[in-house]
Amino acid sequence: MSESNFWTLLRNNLPLKMYRVENRVMRGMPDVHYIRDGKSGWIELKYIEKWAKRGRFTSGLRQSQTFWANQHIREGGKSWYLFRVGRDFTILIDGENGKKLLDRPAKKEVMAMAAWHKQGNVTSDDWIELSKVIAC
Repeated sequence: MSESNFWTLLRNNLPLKMYRVENRVMRGMPDVHYIRDGKSGWIELKYIEKWAKRGRFTSGLRQSQTFWANQHIREGGKSWYLFRVGRDFTILIDGENGKKLLDRPAKKEVMAMAAWHKQGNVTSDDWIELSKVIAC
């Protein structure tokens, strides 16, 4: 799987109106804009092959991405990080935790930041639950 495949998985299963955005001008801008029932925000997608062996989470986030999320949140917007770890784990983290993610937290700390997570295959009911968390 790749980030592109992760996007396809989301687009085909997550019940939100979503737009993939590729912006080469604004550094740090997230990959996906979503809207549902008048609530909108941004999602930065990250695909990670596997959990690090030493227990530290390497998110793949860049400082510009966390800076963008923090500015957007400060202005009243919503921003998320959605990670897929291999084919076995999906985790949603609020954008306000970007700085913590850059510091390579332990897996336990990452789990404490999770607004939603699922180990194993994501079912139809799980996609619905995830969409409700994102568009709250």
